[in-house]
Amino acid sequence: MKTAKHAKQSPLGVRLRRAVSLLTAALCLMVTASAVPEADSATSVSDLQKRLEQIQSSMAQHRQELADAKKRESAAAALEQDLRDQVTVIQGQIVVLKGEIAQVQNAIGQKQQEITAKQAEIDQKELDIDNQWADFKTFMGAMQELREGGSVAMLSAVTDLYQLLTFNEMMQDISVKETQMLDSLEAAKLDLENDYKQLSNEKASLETQKANLDAKNYQMQAKQSELTASITQAQMTQEEAEAAQREAQEAIESDEMDYEAVQGQIQSIISSAAAKQSDLSFTGFICPLRSYSRISSEYGYRTNPVTGVYKLHGGIDFAAPGGTPIYAAASGYVSVAGWSTGGYGNYVVIYHGTMSDGKAYSTLYGHMSRIAARQGTYVNQGDIIGYVGSTGNSTGNHLHLEVWQGKTNAGRVNPRSYVPI
Repeated sequence: MKTAKHAKQSPLGVRLRRAVSLLTAALCLMVTASAVPEADSATSVSDLQKRLEQIQSSMAQHRQELADAKKRESAAAALEQDLRDQVTVIQGQIVVLKGEIAQVQNAIGQKQQEITAKQAEIDQKELDIDNQWADFKTFMGAMQELREGGSVAMLSAVTDLYQLLTFNEMMQDISVKETQMLDSLEAAKLDLENDYKQLSNEKASLETQKANLDAKNYQMQAKQSELTASITQAQMTQEEAEAAQREAQEAIESDEMDYEAVQGQIQSIISSAAAKQSDLSFTGFICPLRSYSRISSEYGYRTNPVTGVYKLHGGIDFAAPGGTPIYAAASGYVSVAGWSTGGYGNYVVIYHGTMSDGKAYSTLYGHMSRIAARQGTYVNQGDIIGYVGSTGNSTGNHLHLEVWQGKTNAGRVNPRSYVPI
């Protein structure tokens, strides 16, 4: 059977709202006098109908809860990924920032070394100035003594005027040079102090830069912590959504089991009613489609295109446009008309009774887009019972037809042996 991926949802109401009329129709067709009293049977089916409607409502609610939980999980997963992407970006920025902080810290250390060295130069220059100033004061003191009391001695020591002039010039030259040296030392000290101030300003600027980088790093670390906390919250939301999905799925499965059980009770009542009438019989089948594109899958073992499982394909698939009418292959009772939890989608099962070969047969019509037959009613060969679709486990519009010997799929046989194709 050519099948396709689909959402496991269906219009179950087709077989839910008509149970009373179904049983009434079945009872009306009974011809034996030993039939179960109509009022009791109708009441029983009516009660079961109400129960099916309750189950359907519960199933719809749980499916909505499942869909909502999936949306929450998806949104939380997307949020988590976005947050992780942001954390990755911030972590990269923090690495770069720490590198910049380390570089600035190294520059501050180097600048401090330069400042220390410059301070040592200044200290040495001040010592040189102090020593030079002391020598200058000593020299000037000696010159003062000569002026105040040593002139006669100096005059008596020289032998001629040339020596006297030479001595005076030498003393003046020493005085000038001492003054120049002191000025030079003071100028050098001033230059060193200016260098010191420049280095101190550069160090202060680096320290300000580092403080700004530290503040930025702190902000990024705080943002990273905030994002990490948000990631944890998103993970918790996902876990809660996953738990809600499991709970909703379990509830849906429970609803489906209840639905199948109640439907089985309705079918049992219908089968009992059918058994009390004259024996059904028919001479043969007609093709359920008056036109179709091709046979897309034959009866036999194959790998299921949806599940990938190698198993028996218990029918024949007729590829046809969506909405193509499907006709009853033979007259009989509609034992099932509704949604299948087993992959058939919207489907119909008709019990035809005994054929001329002496064996009883049923037919199944799967993946309908819409069901036209009503459960529990009698249909004639050639009546429209539904329309081609792709519901259930299906990969495209087609009719899946099965022929059963008996009333269950345990008796599936190859439709080609019975249906003109």
